[in-house]
Amino acid sequence: MVLINSTQTKHVSTKLPLFFRTHFTTSPNKPHLPFPPLYSKTHSQLQNNGGFCFQDCVPLLQHLRDHKDINCGRTLHSLFIKSALDKDVFVQNNMVRFYGDIGEIVNAHNVFDEIPDPSLICWTSLVSCYVHVGQHEVGLRLFCGLCRSGMHPNDFGFSVALKACRVMRDHLMGKLIHGLIVKTGFDSHDFCGASILHMYAECGDIENARKFFDEVCVGETCEALWNTLLNAYVQMSDVEGAMKLFREMGHSVVSPNRFTYTILAKLCVDVLDFELGRSVHGQTIKIGVENDVVVGGALVDSYAKLGFLEDACKVFHILEEKDNVALCALLAGFNQTGESKEGLEIYIAFLSEGNIPDPFICATVISLCSNLETVLAGTQVHCGIIKLGFKMDSYLGSAFINMYGSFGMTSDAYKCFLEVCNKNEICISAMMNNLILNSNDLKVLELFCGMREVVAQSNNAISYVLRACGNLFMLKEGRSFHSFIIKNLFEDDSRLGLDNALLEMYIRCRVIDDAKLVFQKMQMPNEFSWSTIISGCSESGQLVEALRIFKDMLRFSKPSQFTLISVIQACAEIEALDVGKQVHSFIMKVGFEYYPFVGSALINMYAVFKHETLNAFTVFLSMKEKDLISWSVMLTSWVQNGYHEEALKLFAEFQTDPVFQVDESILSSSISAAAGLAALDIGKCFHSWVIKLGFEIDLHVASSITDMYSKCGNIKDACKFFNAISGHNLVSWTAMIYGYAYHGLGKESIDLFNKATEFGLEPDGVTFTGVLAACSHAGLVKEGWEHFEHMRSKYSSEVTINHYACMVDLLGRAAKLEEAEVLIKEAPFHSKSLLWKTLLGACSKHENAEIGNRISKMLADIELNEPSTYVLLSNIYASASMWKNCLDLRNKMIKGSVSKQPGSSWIQLVVESSGYKATCSPSSSGESNVHDGTQDSELWGDDAKELKTEIL
Repeated sequence: MVLINSTQTKHVSTKLPLFFRTHFTTSPNKPHLPFPPLYSKTHSQLQNNGGFCFQDCVPLLQHLRDHKDINCGRTLHSLFIKSALDKDVFVQNNMVRFYGDIGEIVNAHNVFDEIPDPSLICWTSLVSCYVHVGQHEVGLRLFCGLCRSGMHPNDFGFSVALKACRVMRDHLMGKLIHGLIVKTGFDSHDFCGASILHMYAECGDIENARKFFDEVCVGETCEALWNTLLNAYVQMSDVEGAMKLFREMGHSVVSPNRFTYTILAKLCVDVLDFELGRSVHGQTIKIGVENDVVVGGALVDSYAKLGFLEDACKVFHILEEKDNVALCALLAGFNQTGESKEGLEIYIAFLSEGNIPDPFICATVISLCSNLETVLAGTQVHCGIIKLGFKMDSYLGSAFINMYGSFGMTSDAYKCFLEVCNKNEICISAMMNNLILNSNDLKVLELFCGMREVVAQSNNAISYVLRACGNLFMLKEGRSFHSFIIKNLFEDDSRLGLDNALLEMYIRCRVIDDAKLVFQKMQMPNEFSWSTIISGCSESGQLVEALRIFKDMLRFSKPSQFTLISVIQACAEIEALDVGKQVHSFIMKVGFEYYPFVGSALINMYAVFKHETLNAFTVFLSMKEKDLISWSVMLTSWVQNGYHEEALKLFAEFQTDPVFQVDESILSSSISAAAGLAALDIGKCFHSWVIKLGFEIDLHVASSITDMYSKCGNIKDACKFFNAISGHNLVSWTAMIYGYAYHGLGKESIDLFNKATEFGLEPDGVTFTGVLAACSHAGLVKEGWEHFEHMRSKYSSEVTINHYACMVDLLGRAAKLEEAEVLIKEAPFHSKSLLWKTLLGACSKHENAEIGNRISKMLADIELNEPSTYVLLSNIYASASMWKNCLDLRNKMIKGSVSKQPGSSWIQLVVESSGYKATCSPSSSGESNVHDGTQDSELWGDDAKELKTEIL
């Protein structure tokens, strides 16, 4: 036999990378369907070679074709060859059809090549086979061969060829075939006419479709052509053209039939026009077909998809016969709107009337169960379906897999998958999706290898495999599948989904350069593509690149809220405030500022800049719907920028909001706010809250409590609480190191640091800041220098300006002012104002006017309006009795409108929830009005006693 040439068709390679063949390849034990009883009779007749004709095998071949049993079919074919029946034209035609229908296109072509003079039926069967399996280009070449053979195609052959043109959007070939149809006289056939109209419509040539219709549609038997053209207008979403044709139909000899109204109902859904749907409904009532099963089902479907379920129910209840199609459409509408309980009630009423659902209804009901809070209803429906005796086909199996997967019941979903007969791409993809969602990524790869013959050409399945590779950081295997995609030349329509999956895979594997190459080669990236690459660049630290890509995106696509969040985060990371404000303006323009996630991202961006915190609060106030994240982000923003009073007021307001709920982040921020105000009573309130809610095991919350007690002057309780924490991390160790530093306990702080490193702690820059501060407060100059050097030599930690400030403070406290001045000059920073001001404070303490005067001249040029610089220098001049210099400096402050702002010594606040209150009294005029907390004992009740017992 002659195999089909490689230029005639393309076969997707199912060869897997070596890693998968070694680790995951399984040998599928596919059971073969036994021959029906007819086989034994056929076999004996063939053996005896008497009284047998091929017609006796037609039922058997039909059985094998229906069950796609290739092995038994090949056996039967070999028996035909042995019996010399393979030369019979009838046998050859049927074998071509058999192999083609089950997808064995090569075998079908081999049989065809053995036929010396193929008949028209044989040619048409092979063309149909290629078109059926999606190899439209090969099918058209064979159709051209049929025409060159001297035979004229029949109406079925023309229709198949036009279908190939329609799918390929080959407008030119379609016109040529149309001309051939006209030449052979088949253009008046409804079958060919409808195919021509379909072809022009799918190719977007509605003008030629209408021209053909006007030339051919004559007589009284053209309802199919009218409806075909009407459907073409609907596919183009041309409401005006469709309604004009409908009115013409009403004035012609052909009256609209029930299929006409079905098509119009679909148009209402496509253009989302409820009023048009009402009008169509009125027309059906006028001619009395609203109760028709087909028309009523279409109306139910249109109302349901448009979200008008009440109207859909009314139409459904007046139907003469409530068939499964109408019910399925209605249930799908309830599933779409998430009204699962109402949908299940209608299904139960349908069953109570003695109706029997079909598998499609059952699948829709299963989807309804997926939206419920528990799986109970789903399991009950599952039992009911088993009792009905439905076979677990791929459609029903996919519904069960998705339902159980939505509740995280992967094992039950996999059991349903194993029960599915004739697993297809949809079923396998559903199982892969649920495995991905439930973090069973390795199982996805195993499943793909076991089912590779079915899903090797499935872009959905390969997309899930790429996601699994990304989640498992399997870059090598992901690249192997990338090569697999390139080698097999997937069609452009399916490449977009695969390219997006490749983007995700490379980004998850932290290979952003490869991801950018994939993105650059994408012909028409969609919004998801843009969003993914922008997020990837942002997460990988290429923040400027992320903003550049976003700028390009605005020329081609409208960004989603998730894309904007990535861009806002990039602006915050690189402190690009001006760009961030421009993005904010764009967000307001497109109306995304009301989305909670977008608002939270904007708040977080403005909070990076201390002077923009009020803008963050303005964004917060403008949000119509504030979720838990919004409140948490705003609270954290107040705290991290030193607005502790505002933070606690915000918390008190938060308690009146319907979404009020405390979590670890909110508690940590609130406790830090109390610590920033040295409000011990409020801090104790939050501590008792933490104990009651069981958050003391969270290390971030525990670290905040440790920090709160130390900042409130209660280092003893801070130490006891710290020792009670189990399983310390870097944050908790650092909090206690800072606590000792605040209280001048340098030796204890260093000892704790050494103990932490013995436990395997890898200190970061924040930890070293605490250690250096402890050395500074305790006057441990030698130890301070040692740790400062260890940062770079032993731990390779980045030395920041804050570390230099600690060292300058340490040397300044030890009166080593010249040494501190040298250190500042050697510091590798462009702006050193913080360091000079720190040294200026030391000069003020040690009354060193010479160095102080040198520093002040540099600082005056840097920070002309900074009052602290003038105050420190004024104190230095006053202590050195340099009264003229002091007076000149005071006059300069007045002339420059530089004034010292009074500080707040306390606040008044009520924090109240579940019986907990804390109050304090204010003074911002400079007078001390410290509140000792004794009058609050009644407000606290027994919580203060419980708290004291807990600590002591």
